[in-house]
Amino acid sequence: MGHDSSFAVSTGLQEGVPAVARTFSLNRTEWLLLLETVVGYGLIMATIWTGHALKRELFWTSAAWFLLWTLVAAWKKGFRGFKLPSFRVAAVLVGASAMLAVSLVFVASRLGTLHGLFGTRDPLLHAGGYIFWAIVQQYIQQAFFFARFEQLTQNGLLAGFLAAFLFGVAHLPNPVLAPVTFLGGWVLSELFRRYRSVVPLGIGHGLVGLAIALSVPDHIQHHMRVGLSYLHYVVH
Repeated sequence: MGHDSSFAVSTGLQEGVPAVARTFSLNRTEWLLLLETVVGYGLIMATIWTGHALKRELFWTSAAWFLLWTLVAAWKKGFRGFKLPSFRVAAVLVGASAMLAVSLVFVASRLGTLHGLFGTRDPLLHAGGYIFWAIVQQYIQQAFFFARFEQLTQNGLLAGFLAAFLFGVAHLPNPVLAPVTFLGGWVLSELFRRYRSVVPLGIGHGLVGLAIALSVPDHIQHHMRVGLSYLHYVVH
């Protein structure tokens, strides 16, 4: 990354310029990146914590916001976030996620907490839709938030932590998904930093998410709900 997309961090004293102002100064490009990030996350949180009357409108507004910047990125650089790694790397990433998912289901079967997926849709259609949604989530977390944090901080580890932190907070107050998405999101950000690919990470995310949905009792995870819908869930 060039100097144009990094924090202007001072390494020495410059006459007449306060150190604090220099340390946290941002150029025009960085302010735009920060604004894009704040607006995007604000739309996500507003959607999660809004009742049914406005939720649909906010959802599509959020979708339009992220689609806009996806198209801008595609116009400038191409769809790098959807670039597949080598077959071996993709197989390892997806295979490791599948093994973790199977392990969770096996433990749940032994504990007696294993149950079906919520809803009336065909289970395969439900699972396929969830994996697609997981790929979308990983694109938003990695290609949108992580990439911007990485440009702003010039520190991949910090960028991964920040992206994972936002991902975890977005899953509050779910006591299962919030910590899992923070820790798992941090791992996935590190993998994205190395391999720069969303699709296998999204598939892995989807497989583990489905295993959690099948394994954790609904009275705890409330059908994988977050935000206001988690609080409004009625235990049957």
